[in-house]
Amino acid sequence: MPEIVMRLILILCAGLYYAAFALSFSKKKGLRLPALILHGAAVIVNVGVIVYNYVVNLIENGVGYAPFVSMYQVLIFLGACFFPIYFLVDRAYGCRGYKPFFLIAAAIVMTGPCFMDIADVWTFPPALQSPFFIPHVFCYMLSYVLAAVAFLIALVALFKKENHDKVCYCCVRMLFPFMTCGLFLGSIWADQVWGDFWAWDIKEAWSLVTWLNYMLCLHLFRREKTRKYARVLLITGLVLVVVTFLFANVLNVDSKHSY
Repeated sequence: MPEIVMRLILILCAGLYYAAFALSFSKKKGLRLPALILHGAAVIVNVGVIVYNYVVNLIENGVGYAPFVSMYQVLIFLGACFFPIYFLVDRAYGCRGYKPFFLIAAAIVMTGPCFMDIADVWTFPPALQSPFFIPHVFCYMLSYVLAAVAFLIALVALFKKENHDKVCYCCVRMLFPFMTCGLFLGSIWADQVWGDFWAWDIKEAWSLVTWLNYMLCLHLFRREKTRKYARVLLITGLVLVVVTFLFANVLNVDSKHSY
């Protein structure tokens, strides 16, 4: 597919998320259906790009792999993760009315690939050819989705002086096991590839700091008197997630995790 076409598709996807986000604030019942349609269209386009990336690599390389090897592919995959997590938070945990936060987070994430170098075909590095690759990345993607939403809710609550502790605590309770599994699987994977469970690589160090931040946040939420500190850790937590997620990859620092 020509690069300009794919870029336009990505812009369309991000635009649909933004439009659905804008309509989701309306109290008019007549706009609920258009908002739902726009959201559904955005998810379909988002998933379609993921499938396209998988198929292209399958045809070109003769091997199909999860399409989140490059940062470009990871962000596209991350954008699609907001949809199932929204339903889980909304239906399973009964935290209703937070759909706009998931929409704006997905829109922001999908804006990134619109301005990145588009690489449909990606050489699969030997270090990534492991059965731990998919569960490790998938666990972290789900935890990052919840971290982003919790951050947005905490930020809005801070300025509007509103209490959203229930949904924030729900997000932390869900993201922490995913982040723990991602960290654990990553250490086993590292031992297989590099011969050591932990090497204090810069990305490993930041991932540990991020994990400790949410561990403390989880405990602070359990007591009424310490919840105000937990809200602060939701904000610092996303900052740490961004540093962990982007630092080694975008800034090209000396790291084993730069591909």
